[in-house]
Amino acid sequence: MKNESLESAVNVVMEGVATMLDYDHPKELITPEAILNECTQLVSFNDAYSSHPLIQRFGSPEQPIYVDDGNVTINGVSYEQPLIMPIYDGQMELVQCAVMQDGQRVAVIPDGLAKGFARYGDFDHAKPVIITYSLEAFFKVAQTGYAVVLVLLPTLCSNHKTELKPFDFEQIQFVINQLSQAGYKQLYLPVRIEHMHLEPFKALEQNTAVRLLCQYLKIGVSEFQIELTQHESVSEVLAFIDEAIEALSVKSILPKGHLAKPMKWENGHFHITQDGLYFVDEDKNGISHKRFISSPVLVVAKTRDDSSNNWGVLLKWKDDNEVEHTQALSMELFQTDGADLRKALSYQGVMIAPDQRARNLFQCYLMSYQTGQYALCVDRVGWHDDVFVLPHKQIGQSSSDLIVYQANNALDNRYQSKGTLEQWRSNVAQLAENHSLLAFSLCTAFAGQLLDPLNQQGGGFHIKGGSSKGKSTALNLASSVWGNPKQFYRTWRATGNALENTAYMHNDGFLVLDEIGEIANPKELGNVVYMLANGLGKGRMTKQITAKPMHQWKVIFLSSGEKSLKDIMTEQGQKTKLGQEIRLADIDIDQSEYGIFDSIDFAEDGAKQAIELSKRMADCYGVAGIAWLEYLTSNKGERMDEARELLDQYRQVLTVNQSQGHIVRVANYFALVATAGELATRADITGWKTGTAFNAVQKVFNQWLGSFEQVGDYENREIVTHVKAFFEANESSRFEAITPDPDHIERINNRVGYWKIENGEKIFYVLPEQFKNEVCKGYDSRKAARALLAYNLLEHDTGKTSKTARIPSRKNAVKVYAVKEAIFSWE
Repeated sequence: MKNESLESAVNVVMEGVATMLDYDHPKELITPEAILNECTQLVSFNDAYSSHPLIQRFGSPEQPIYVDDGNVTINGVSYEQPLIMPIYDGQMELVQCAVMQDGQRVAVIPDGLAKGFARYGDFDHAKPVIITYSLEAFFKVAQTGYAVVLVLLPTLCSNHKTELKPFDFEQIQFVINQLSQAGYKQLYLPVRIEHMHLEPFKALEQNTAVRLLCQYLKIGVSEFQIELTQHESVSEVLAFIDEAIEALSVKSILPKGHLAKPMKWENGHFHITQDGLYFVDEDKNGISHKRFISSPVLVVAKTRDDSSNNWGVLLKWKDDNEVEHTQALSMELFQTDGADLRKALSYQGVMIAPDQRARNLFQCYLMSYQTGQYALCVDRVGWHDDVFVLPHKQIGQSSSDLIVYQANNALDNRYQSKGTLEQWRSNVAQLAENHSLLAFSLCTAFAGQLLDPLNQQGGGFHIKGGSSKGKSTALNLASSVWGNPKQFYRTWRATGNALENTAYMHNDGFLVLDEIGEIANPKELGNVVYMLANGLGKGRMTKQITAKPMHQWKVIFLSSGEKSLKDIMTEQGQKTKLGQEIRLADIDIDQSEYGIFDSIDFAEDGAKQAIELSKRMADCYGVAGIAWLEYLTSNKGERMDEARELLDQYRQVLTVNQSQGHIVRVANYFALVATAGELATRADITGWKTGTAFNAVQKVFNQWLGSFEQVGDYENREIVTHVKAFFEANESSRFEAITPDPDHIERINNRVGYWKIENGEKIFYVLPEQFKNEVCKGYDSRKAARALLAYNLLEHDTGKTSKTARIPSRKNAVKVYAVKEAIFSWE
C-alpha cells in the first residue's frame, strides 16, 4: 500500500484550514474512492480480520472491512493500521471515509465532519433500516441481515464510555433526516429503556421520521432486556428487532384520522386531521371547544438560506381537486396582519376560517409547528448547482439536501400544467413543425435554461406585425411550454421597476411580453431593453435604510407588437442605438402571406389554424417545460457538453461571410435558440425530425438579416452621427474663437471648446474632459475618437487621435481633440 501518498493526501485535507489547500496536489489522492483503492479489503475468515484491534474490542460485523496496512498521521495524531470506514449519503453515494483506531478520535476525510453514515446490508425503501450510534451495536445488527447504518460520532473508538452530547444528537438527527428525505420510511433507533424518556431521544421521535425501539420488551409473561453487544446471540438480537417493530405497528404514533402529531398551544392543542386543521381547548369550566382553522396544511420543514438567515416554513396541502401543492413562505410574512400570506394560500386552494381568532391561530400554527426537518431556501428561481428551482417545485433535487424556493412576498406562480407530454407533443408541437416562425417561437421557450451553463448573455426577439397576423398565437405557443398560454405571458404595460421584478422571477428561463406599444413609459423603452438583456437591476434601499442587493438574472424573452422598438423610440424623439437593436432582434411578419404561418395545412385558412391551435393549447400546457428540466438535470454535465457542441456548430453556419461584431452577436442568440430546439427534439419533447429546429431558426435569422438596416460599419456611423448632431446644435453658441488679437476675448457661456481657421478650414478644439462628458455623452469617447479618425474628421499628432495645441488662458500647449469642419458635410 502507498501509505506516504495516503498520508500526504490526508494531511492536505485535514490541515487545509490552517495552510490553504495545495491545489497542485493531485485531487484524486484525497477522494474517498482513491483512499479505499489504497486499502486492503479483508473478509471475516482472514486472520488479519479477526486480529484487528477494533474487531477484537467491538466484535465482528461478519462483513468485509477496509484496513490501511501502514501508519497515517492526521493533525499530528498517528493512526496505526486504521480501519477505514466508507461514508455514504442518503442516495447511497460514497462521499467520505472515516479513519478509525482503538482509543483515538474518529477522523473524517475529507472535510472533518461526517456528511453521511456507514452502512451494511441491502437497502430497500420499503424495508426497515436500523440506525445505531455505537460500533458494537452496528457490528451486531449487521449480522442479522437487517439494513443498518452507523452515525459517525467522534468518540466511537474512545477508551472510556461517554454520554451522548448535544452535538451527537444533532448528528443522529442529521442521518435520520438524510434517510427520510431519500425515501426510507421505516427508520428505527434501538434505545436502552433508561434512555427512552430522556428529552433528546423523545425529541428525535417527535421531530423526525424515526421510531424508537426500546431494548426492553414484555411479550405476554416474558420480559426481554437486549444489550446490543458482541456477546448477544444473533438470534436474540434478530428476534428483538422483529418483535419490537411488530409491537410498534400495533400502536400508531398518530391519533386516528390525524395527518401529523398534535401540537400544544397555550391551553389547547392544534389537531391536523384529514378534515382540516382544528384548535381544541377547554374553557374555565372544563368544557372542550373545537374551532375550525383551515383545510389541512402540513408544516414539512423549517427553511433558511445558506447564511442561516431568511427563515421560513415549507408547507404542503391538497386542494379540493386533490392536487398537491408545496410552498415555502418567509417568516417575514408573519410579521404583518398576515393578509398576503392568506391570499397566497387561498389562491392555491387553502380554505381559511374568516374570523380574526382563527386567522391568528392559523399564523401561530404555521410559525410554531416543529418537525425537526430543515431545507435550504433560495429567493431566486433557476439553476442552483445541478438543481433547477421553480416557485412550486425543484427538478433534479437530491433529496438529501432539499432546496426550495421561498417567497418574501405574495407569490405569483405562473408555472402550471395540464395534460400529458404525449398530448402536448402530438396535438400542439407537431402542428408547428412545418411553420418556421412558430417552430422558432417554440424553440425560444427552451433556450433560457442554457444561458448560465453555457456562459451566454440574455437577449430578446420581437415579432412585429399588424393585427390578425398571428403574433399572439406565436407567443401563446411558446408560453404553452411552461404554463397556461392565457396566463403565463406578461405585458409591456408596466414600469421599468415592475419589469425588473418580472425578469428576476423568470431567471434562467423564458419571459413572454405582449404588445410593446403599451409600455407604461415609452421614453424608458430603450433602457428597459438594455436592462432585460443585460440582466442587471437597480440598487435600492430598504425601509431600514440598508442596501438591498441588485437583482440579477439571465433570460430569453419573446415580445410582440404592431410597432418595433425603433418605431416607438422615433415617436419619442429618440434614436435607437445599435446595442438596443441587437439585444431585441426585430422579426417583421407584415410581409408574410399567411402571417405567422408558412402555409395553410391543418385548417381552412390562417385564422382557423390559429383558432385550432389555441383550442389544443388550452387542453395541454406546462408539461413540456418540466420534461425539459428533467432531461437537462438527468445528466447536466453531459447535456451541456452536447449543447456547447451544437452551439458552436450552428454559430459557424449562421456567421458564414459575416465578420461584423453585432451581426455575429445576434447570430449567436439565434444559434442558442436552435441548440435548445434540437436538444428538446433529442429529448423526445417536440416530436420533430432532427434538423427541424435549426432549419426554422436559420430561416428566421436570414429574414432578420435581410431586413436589418444596421449593416456595414454601423456602430462607427452611429457615433459620428451623434457627434455631428452635437456640433450642429452648438457650433455658434458653445465654442470660443481663437483670434490673433490677444485683447479680443469672446465671452461664451457653458463653453465646451474653441475654434480657429487653419489653412482656410475651420477647426474645433475640444479638451478631453469636455469631449468625453459633453460631445460623446452616452458613448465611449475612445471609440468616438477612433471613429472620427477613420472618417478623416480629426487633425491629430502622429500615431494619436489627439493633437497638441495652444489655447487661450493656458500657458503651455495642451492635448485637444481637433475636429474638422468637414463633420458638417459628412453623410
